[in-house]
Amino acid sequence: MTVPFVKRRSVQDVAEPASETSRGRTGLPQVLREIAAGAVVGCIALPFCVSAGVVAYEPLGRDFVPIGAAAGILCAVAGGLTGALARSSSFVPNVTTTTMALIQASFVGWLVRRFEGDAGLALAILPLTAILAGLLQALIAASGLARAVKFTPYPVLAGFLTGLAILILVQQVPRLFDYTSLPALAAGLAGLSFHPAMPVFGLGLAALIVFLEKAAPRVPSMLVGLVAGTALYHLLTALFPALQLGHTVGTVSLDQASFGLDLDRVTLMTVLGDWEVLKTLLLTAVTLALLGTLDLTFALRAAQDLHDIDVSPRRNLAGQGIANVVAAFAGGMTVTTSISFARTNFAGGGRSRVSTIAVALLLLLAAVAAPGAIALLPGIVLSAVLVSIAYRLWDRWCITLLRELVARGDPEARVRARRNGAIVVAVAGATVLGQPVAGALVGVGLSCLVFIVEMSRPIVRRQLDGSQLFSKRIRSQADLALLRGGGRSTVVLELQGILFFGNADDLASRVKALEGAARTVIFDLKRVTDIDTSGATILKQIATRCRDRGMRLLVAGTDPKFARLVTEALGAGARDGMCQDLDAALECAEELALASAHAAGASAWRALRVEETDLAGGLAERELAALKAHLTPCSYPAGSALCRAGEPADRLWLLTRGSVSVRIPGTRADRRVAGLGPGTSVGEMGLLDRRPRSADVIADEDVEAWVLTTDGFDYLLREEPHLGQSLLATIARLTAQRLRVTSEELMLTEL
Repeated sequence: MTVPFVKRRSVQDVAEPASETSRGRTGLPQVLREIAAGAVVGCIALPFCVSAGVVAYEPLGRDFVPIGAAAGILCAVAGGLTGALARSSSFVPNVTTTTMALIQASFVGWLVRRFEGDAGLALAILPLTAILAGLLQALIAASGLARAVKFTPYPVLAGFLTGLAILILVQQVPRLFDYTSLPALAAGLAGLSFHPAMPVFGLGLAALIVFLEKAAPRVPSMLVGLVAGTALYHLLTALFPALQLGHTVGTVSLDQASFGLDLDRVTLMTVLGDWEVLKTLLLTAVTLALLGTLDLTFALRAAQDLHDIDVSPRRNLAGQGIANVVAAFAGGMTVTTSISFARTNFAGGGRSRVSTIAVALLLLLAAVAAPGAIALLPGIVLSAVLVSIAYRLWDRWCITLLRELVARGDPEARVRARRNGAIVVAVAGATVLGQPVAGALVGVGLSCLVFIVEMSRPIVRRQLDGSQLFSKRIRSQADLALLRGGGRSTVVLELQGILFFGNADDLASRVKALEGAARTVIFDLKRVTDIDTSGATILKQIATRCRDRGMRLLVAGTDPKFARLVTEALGAGARDGMCQDLDAALECAEELALASAHAAGASAWRALRVEETDLAGGLAERELAALKAHLTPCSYPAGSALCRAGEPADRLWLLTRGSVSVRIPGTRADRRVAGLGPGTSVGEMGLLDRRPRSADVIADEDVEAWVLTTDGFDYLLREEPHLGQSLLATIARLTAQRLRVTSEELMLTEL
């Protein structure tokens, strides 16, 4: 999930240099780099863990906020260390987050109301949610459902990330104005009841963090913003006490934390004996487990886009479950992965569990050694950092979707964008409404529906015939007229999508309808993305039926990944029926049509006379004699060059037998741009502009021709002006006709 946070670059821009760095640094330097990356992430994650704890414990009352702050840190330490050791090695850390904390806070608030303000009972029951969620995740891992990580469609991932970004903004924007919710903020703005210094300070700090991110990508912008914002807050508060920039986190001490599972027999019986409590507990645990699984799935998917890590879905999810059980005994809160912190860790050099262990140890060190510093963290600064994270979190691939929606030149891109956009909106909307699990399920369902729609598209994109589409081989006017007249005997079927059991029969019916009218059928597979066994079987039946009915089947543009299936399907005719591209197939079909049109295939062996060529056709007898007087016969064996690029343009050739190819030399291989057969001329443009040859002309087979040199051409222009004008007019007319054919082909290509 398509398709596409520390600095918005492509996956290649981020991953390749880092991979080179990790390969170049081994041993102690890389370990130190990992530790440094984890330390930076730990410093940045610290205020978010504090915020998560405050959110989870806030329903218990103001007195429990410091306990919640300590619990947020301790759970991140316990769950982070356990997850780093139990999961497969990666740079994806475990932390406590406000998203998971909001779910637990809702349960705590319900318990407080249920038991008439008994905060102690609610605090005792809270860890059960984390324990049950962890056990459920381990159960999901054991069932093998965790393997679904590799099937997550990218639009679902983009919608989830964008929804999280919107959710963070919904939560934090009111706090920038010292309000707790959007309705309260709306009422405050309507009554002009807010402190203007707070939003100015918070939004300015968020803008500074975003700017640093772009201007100095190697600088830890969030850490700089956190330190600078805290220092500026305290400076302004000291100088201007009436400025009102909000409150700080307050005193945090690990001595206040609630360790272990404080459940006595009476409390346990209260839980088990009250169906409403038990039902709500189980529902909360299931929601936490599913949301944590979703977080892990998306985080691993995003991390795999950055670096080649071992996903190991079953082990990772089981390890995440164990981490939640351990975290429950450290403070009752669940832990989950963080995509934004994983990207920050990766950008700093983190590649393994060494960095994630460093994250947890830094959090523990800060809580033990500097609790006073944590207490001084301003709420407005935390909100500003969260707003900057929201800005980095939403997926920029959505911009590509918007561009495709308004693009006028590609209707297929607009249809695809509408389908992907519907998935993104559904998942993002559900995430914002607090139903990320339901949103993900809806997104996956919509992705499956889109896949079914894509698979159900008609296998035949369009049908053309030989009177509309020609090869790049330039032919005589007589042969071109034959092809235009009998071109309908060649039919081109341009296929698309996947050839499988659902549409292969339709293709067979389409070919059956051509019997009696078409002698050559071309399958253009350029837009076919895959062929399954059923599709290959039907293709084999089509090839056999064509041979039995005297029809020639040509297959062009076959992808190498299913070329073997096509070759086996064509059977005995595979050697002659497989063409590199549509142009080669059209040229083969034209040769078959011309051979059939000419009596006994005479044009294949008899050399044309001069008067049968396009350049000399229609000349009077005296003019023809004058032209022949300046022509010299020549012949070239197959594979030889009539001329090379860069050579002087001192002659033209009238081809009377055999064919040649015009090729442009390349660094790796020559590129064939045109082919010319008997009756045509080659090299005439050089006689007009006298510039060096721009391409090679190579004989495809034994060639016989007549040569007209520049001296002879100049003599005819000077001494035989009527003949010279006729030659110039013929060259201009043939060039115009060739350009027209090319333009018509380009128009068909664009359809």
